[in-house]
Amino acid sequence: MVILSNEKSRFIFASIVFFIFSFSLVPPVHAVPFISKKKEIEIGRSGDKQIILQFGLYQDKSLQLYVNTIGQKLVSKLSNKEFRKFHFKLVDSSQINAFALPGGYVYVTRGLLAVLNNESELASVIGHEIAHVTLHHGAKLMIRSIGSQILSVGGAIASPKNAGKWLAVSTALFQQINMGYGREAELESDSHGMLNSVEAGYHPLAMVSFLKNLRKQEIMSGQAYHGFLASHPETKERIVKGGTFASSLTRKYTVPIINGNIYLQKLQGLVYGGKKHLKDKKKSKSKYLDIFKVQKGDTLKSISNKVFNDDRYSYEIATINGIKESDTLNPGRLLKIIREGVYKK
Repeated sequence: MVILSNEKSRFIFASIVFFIFSFSLVPPVHAVPFISKKKEIEIGRSGDKQIILQFGLYQDKSLQLYVNTIGQKLVSKLSNKEFRKFHFKLVDSSQINAFALPGGYVYVTRGLLAVLNNESELASVIGHEIAHVTLHHGAKLMIRSIGSQILSVGGAIASPKNAGKWLAVSTALFQQINMGYGREAELESDSHGMLNSVEAGYHPLAMVSFLKNLRKQEIMSGQAYHGFLASHPETKERIVKGGTFASSLTRKYTVPIINGNIYLQKLQGLVYGGKKHLKDKKKSKSKYLDIFKVQKGDTLKSISNKVFNDDRYSYEIATINGIKESDTLNPGRLLKIIREGVYKK
């Protein structure tokens, strides 16, 4: 530890004050100090390369287009987009997750698609992640995480010549972004995301049904959505607050888009389970989602017998579809079925 003289200490303190004051003279682009929107975009673009290297894109053009179309539809309804371009990508991971990087980069995993049951639920999740971007939660998290280092790193942010230093800092923080932004930020994104998805015509209660069903999915898959980590608000709190907010929205929007069957048809052949990322060496049986059309008189037990010659799979079918084993099934309804093997078109 180096002890400075009083004269040197006063000089350094004065320099720090001048550094902060000089930044305050520049009109801020938004509420995040030290990080401009342009820098957020650079961070997102750099992080995007790392995400693709880590997970890989899911190799299904129609699903990639579907996810992007919903994302762009939601963005088109925003009164303040903050960023000119948004990028929506489906990554090849069995993890039940969705996350966003600063600057307009949003990701959904195939694992998450498998547990959702309609387009409204997908829109509510994407809307939540869009809110993280437009509210600059990633940039704000970086400032909080850097903490006492912000003054030394500030020069790297300000100078293009030192972009490598900033890249090193931002790279280390991407994992924290994936872990969540904290209680207040998640609740804020819940409400903004719900409003955004409803403005685009989707069902107000979609986020609530998604959260409720995820707890059941957890029991079966052993995985937890990143929204259930310790840094996030309790699921019960999110469901209660989301339900209250959704009730107020239902009075304004009475004919919501659900698109259950359209969504499920898109999932035909989706890889189920397996690798969490490209370097995952854990061996597991190949599985995929098949879509079953309910016939008159079908029950979950009879469907289980038809598909597997065993009625004990009725609980699995109920859980993956977010319903109860005792629910009455209407003819024509589509259900997700988990099959072993590799899907052949």
